[in-house]
This record gives sequence, structure tokens and C-alpha cells, in this order.
Amino acid sequence: MNSPSCSGAKPEQEGGKSAPDANAFDGALNEAGGEVMAENENVELPDMEKDLDFGTLAIAHRVLTRDQIESAEKVVAREIEAGKPRRSVEDVLLEQGVVTSERVWAVYKAKERLIRDARARGQRIGGYEILGKLGEGGLGVVYRARQLSMGRIVALKVLHERWVTDDEFRKRFLVEARLVGRLSHPNLIQVIDVGRWKATLYFSMEFVDGEPVDVTLDRDGKMDVQSAVSIAIQVASALEYLHQRRIVHRDVKPGNIMVTKTGIAKLGDFGFVKSSLESVLSTEGEVLGTPDYISPESARGEQNLDFRSDLYSLGATLYHILTGSPPFGGSVSDVMDQHIKSDPKPILAIERDISPRIAAVVERLMHKKPEDRYQDFPSLLADLDAVRREGKKQLPPTGLPSESVAVVLRERQAGDRQGEGQPQRTIRALKAWLAFLAAALAAALGFILYLLSGRGGS
Repeated sequence: MNSPSCSGAKPEQEGGKSAPDANAFDGALNEAGGEVMAENENVELPDMEKDLDFGTLAIAHRVLTRDQIESAEKVVAREIEAGKPRRSVEDVLLEQGVVTSERVWAVYKAKERLIRDARARGQRIGGYEILGKLGEGGLGVVYRARQLSMGRIVALKVLHERWVTDDEFRKRFLVEARLVGRLSHPNLIQVIDVGRWKATLYFSMEFVDGEPVDVTLDRDGKMDVQSAVSIAIQVASALEYLHQRRIVHRDVKPGNIMVTKTGIAKLGDFGFVKSSLESVLSTEGEVLGTPDYISPESARGEQNLDFRSDLYSLGATLYHILTGSPPFGGSVSDVMDQHIKSDPKPILAIERDISPRIAAVVERLMHKKPEDRYQDFPSLLADLDAVRREGKKQLPPTGLPSESVAVVLRERQAGDRQGEGQPQRTIRALKAWLAFLAAALAAALGFILYLLSGRGGS
């Protein structure tokens, strides 16, 4: 499962505190030593199995109605009275065709998750109380937690135990914390704090009140063009911000894009990030990224990656969002080989009613050669904005903002750049106009006085 980094209100606005700056972050990293708080023992759950029975959970998750559960329980009771072996309620419901095996399995998984979260609840990592598990990635586990000092909900990423003794992965984890801790952009997940607890490392992030795009796709299938473009514009804006700081994300994918309930997309999980400032982690031939969305040059293990590698992954992500499936299928090695050598099936061959403009954008993003992709972000964002404007005339509302945060920010920043020096030019123009007006008034006044003196008629 991907690590669905986080959310909620911006951390710099909570509790009157500002987000930590680079110096504060480096200091926290250097001083993060020793055990801050001992781990509590697992919470005992003697009645958990009994209290979380299948029927209760199935009703709570609206998989079944109370009448259906009670009807099945009556069948079980009659069979027991008849001397037959006891069967579970779910077995009866499956036999009757009331519920599918997939639905039963979903209830089982929900029960496992509730038990796991209940056992984790009450434990502490550093100054954080664990409230439940959000997800898991290649480098660490992400928990929903409460920052005790501030009383706010955060997402807490903890380095996997298996990487605790691995210097390379420890360094990579710290690089992620350092890099993200210095970043501030509305479409990037904000890091709040970093530290060490017992033998492992952690950092906390804003808790995003939403869900990863891959979860939405798994549940609802493909998205409409307007929703896809809104997400793409915002992620591209975040990638442009990273590019300006010479950072390559290297793992852009649906699972690393959180979308809030108000439609704001936030890119997170910098576990594979590559920065020209901190390039201590990668070695020639090392492959980093997720196979379904990896760029050809990254799949080959090349090291001279730039923002165009992230653009390819954004294109593969858009392909998945628009069609409901990643560009390629098969084993990991097959998928990576196809990214290097093969073109995916054209989007218009899968979705015939889709906008040709967005299909062309995805195709350009996914060119095998970096030089054939977009060479700058303004061009990409202009094309995406054209699709967005086209779609607003044709498609019903999607629930996402009609003007994304990314578009508003870009227009505002462009206006700021165009307006640099404008006040000085305005003042000079005003002075010239006032001088002209004063001269005109003086000439008029002189002419009037001349006439009044009577000399004008002589």
C-alpha cells in the first residue's frame, strides 16, 4: 500500500506557531538523539473479537441490513436445534446469495484494521500519540497521530524497522525530512517536525483530510476529464516549484497524490527524491520509483534525471486517472521493459469520448525521449488550462474547484513578475502628466489675465 501522507489545516496556521524553517529543521535533525518517551505496552483487547462480530461490522459498513443478519442468525439457530454443526452467519448469507465473497472479505479486512488500530491506540512515538495506521510505503509506515504539545492531528511517518540498521536508507529518510521541511507550496504536503524515537527515526506532516488518488480510482474507477486536469494542474505546479529548487521527485503516482475534500491536490512521499544539493544516496544502475509510472530513463537506472522524468510519471498517472488502468500490465520486469520500449495503447482507443486535447497532452508527457516531452512547465500548464477551459463549456460540475489553487497562484505570480517596476513607471508617468497640466493651466491663466488687463483688445 502507498503511504498516503497526510493533511488538514496548514500547520503554520495552527496554534499560532509558524512552520519550522531550514535552520530549525537541521537543528532538530542533529539533536534528534536518545529516547524521548518509552513505548506503551499493547492495549489489551479481551472483548475485541466478540464485540466486532461479522454482523455488527457488516451493518455498520452498510454491507448488509439488520433484517438480513437476523434472518441468517435464525437459520443458524434452527440448524443447531436440529443437531447440525454450527455455521457462521456469513456462510449462511453466502449460501443464500445475499452477499458476495468479496463483500465478506471486505468486512474481514475492516475487522483486522480496527483491531490493529485499537491495539496501536495509546502508544506513543516521541511526543505523538498513535491513533491508527494510514498506510505503508517502501521506507516507512504512516500513522494518524496526535501531536501532544499542540493537540493537533498529524500524519507521522516512521522508518521501517528493517531499515533501522541500514545507513543508506536512514540517510534517505533524513534527506526526505530535510528537503520537505524546507518546502512551502499549497500543493505539497508540509512537514512539521522530525526526531528520533528509540532506534528509529520519524517525522510528522500535516494531516490531509482526504484520500490518495489511487484509493479513489480503486473504488470509483476512472475520473472525468475536469477532475483529472484539476489534479494534473496542481501537481504540475508543485513539480515546477520543486524544479526551481533543483529537486526531482522520482515517484509521482496516484498513491502519492492526496486530494482534500475541497479538491486541493497535494503531492507527498519524497522517499525517492533526488536533489542536486544532496545526491549522496543513488548509485549508477540503481532503479528508484514505482514500475507502473516510472520513466524510461529511470527504469534504465540512469542518474542524470531531471524534471522531465517526473513529467513522464505525471503522464502515466494521468493515463491511469483517465482510463482506470496504468499504461502497461504484467510482471514488474515486463512493465519496466514496456516503459523503455513500448508505447501504451492510445487513450482515444480506450475512451472514445475523451477530449483529444488531453489525450495529446498525455501522449506528449509520455514520449520515450525526454527531449520529445514538454521542455518547460509554462507550456504544459498552458495546454492543461486550455483543456480545463474547453471542458468547462461541455462537462457538468465535478466538485473540484473551477479555478485550481495552482492556476490562481501561477496567474498571481505571473502578474507579480509583470508588475515588477510598475509603480516606478506609474509615478514617472503621473509626474509628466502633472507637469503638462500645470503648464497648460499656467498658460490659460496668463491668457485670462492678459484679456482682463485690457491689453488683449488694443
